[in-house]
Amino acid sequence: MESLDSDFSGIVTAPNGKKVNVFFAYPGDELHVEYVKRRPRQRSLRIQETIRNHDWKLVRCNVFGECGGCTGQHIDYAKQLELKFSPILQSFQKDLGISITPLPTAKIYEYRSRMDFSVFPGPIIGQRQRGNFRKVVPISSCSIQSNWANDALKDVQSVLEQIPEVIWDRKNEDGGLKYLTIRKAQNTDDGILIFTFTDGYESHPSMEKFRNLCLLSLKQESLLFCYNRPKSEVSAFGRPEILRGKSTFTENVLGETFQIPFDSFFQPNPAGFLPILSFIKERIPKSGKNLIDLFCGNGFFSLLYGDSFENVDGYELTESSISIASSTFQNRYPNKSHSFQIANLFMSTELLKQKEEATLILDPPRAGAGKLVTQWIRDFGPEYVFYVSCNPYSQKEDVSTFLPNYDFVDGILIDPYPHTPHTESVLFFQRKRT
Repeated sequence: MESLDSDFSGIVTAPNGKKVNVFFAYPGDELHVEYVKRRPRQRSLRIQETIRNHDWKLVRCNVFGECGGCTGQHIDYAKQLELKFSPILQSFQKDLGISITPLPTAKIYEYRSRMDFSVFPGPIIGQRQRGNFRKVVPISSCSIQSNWANDALKDVQSVLEQIPEVIWDRKNEDGGLKYLTIRKAQNTDDGILIFTFTDGYESHPSMEKFRNLCLLSLKQESLLFCYNRPKSEVSAFGRPEILRGKSTFTENVLGETFQIPFDSFFQPNPAGFLPILSFIKERIPKSGKNLIDLFCGNGFFSLLYGDSFENVDGYELTESSISIASSTFQNRYPNKSHSFQIANLFMSTELLKQKEEATLILDPPRAGAGKLVTQWIRDFGPEYVFYVSCNPYSQKEDVSTFLPNYDFVDGILIDPYPHTPHTESVLFFQRKRT
C-alpha cells in the first residue's frame, strides 16, 4: 500500500500496473490478492488477506474494516483533515480563485445525533458492508453516536431476539421491519426511535405482540412506526403510526428550539455545525429588510437570524417541514411578516421573487442547488448570499454559475463528520455593483 486518497482509501499499484483503491488499509500494509475473471477480457482484483504493518491503536470500533460507515478511524485526525480538506481548497483556488479557511473540530467521537441501521433476519441490526449492499455487519455499539443511542440499540436488539419473525426477509418477502432509525438531540433530553416497516404489515398478527413488547421493554419516550413500499430502501419515511410519545423530537441550537419531524432532515451534528452558524451571524446584516431561506427545512436559518429582518420567505419541498417552519416562526416572531411555501426548486423557481435589500441563505442537498436556482441567483439574486453546503464539490459547480455577478467575500470549510470524507462549508458573496 503506497498512499492514501481523499476518501481515506489506500492506493496500491496492482500487478498489471493499474492504481487500485482499497479501504481500511494504510501505507506500508501488504495485500495478498488474486485476479478474478468476471467477464470476457475483464479481470478484477480480489483481496485475500491484508497484512497490517502499522498499529491500529487509534481505532475504537470493533467492526471497523467491515462496517460501511467510518473509513478513517485508523488515520491520525490531523492526517484526515489534510486528506479531505486539501483537494477541496486547491480546487476552489484553481478553478474559481476562491480561498477558504479550513477549521478542525473538537469532538471526533460520539457526535452523531442520527443513525440509520438496517435490520435483517438473524436478527441483525447493523450497517451495510462497504461494497456489498446485501451484507449487513451486526453492530451492538457505535463509537460515533451517543451513549443514549447505544443503549437504545441494545434495547431494540433484545426485543427483536424475542420476536424475530417481524423482520423483513428481502429474499422470501416475509416479515415487515426493514430499518431502525435513532435520533437523539444533543442539547435536550429528547430522542425518538423510528421503525420502518413494509406497507400493509401494520395489520399482521405479529404486530400486536410486537407493539406490546416495545411498549413494555423500550424505555425511550417516543416510539414511532412508519410504513412504505416493500421494495423501498428508504428509512424513517412513510405513513406514520405513533406508538408512544410524539412524531417529532426537540433540539436547541443557539438558544432557539426546533421541533424536528421524524422524516425531516436536521443537522446530524449540531455542535459540529456551530462554526458555520457563528460565521453567518457575524456577517449577516444587523437590520435587513428581507431574508430568503432556500431549502429551508424546518426554518432552521429563518429562526436563528429572522430577528434581523423585517420579512422572511422560506421555501422547502417537504410539507411537514413547511408546516412546522411556519408555525414555529409565527410563535417566535408573531409581529414579523413571513411566508413559508412548498416548492420543488429543482423543477421551478417561479415562486421566487426578486426582493430589495435582501439576504439569501441556501443549504441544498448533496447534489447541489441545481441550474434553475443558481441561474436565478445569477440573474435576480439579492445583495448578499450565504451558500451552505454538505458537498463542496457540487457547491463549486453551482457557484461557477453565479460568480460572474458576485464578489466572493470569505468562507470556511469545517469537519462535522470525523472519520468520514464528508465536510461542510459556507461561502459568503456580495453582488457586484452596476
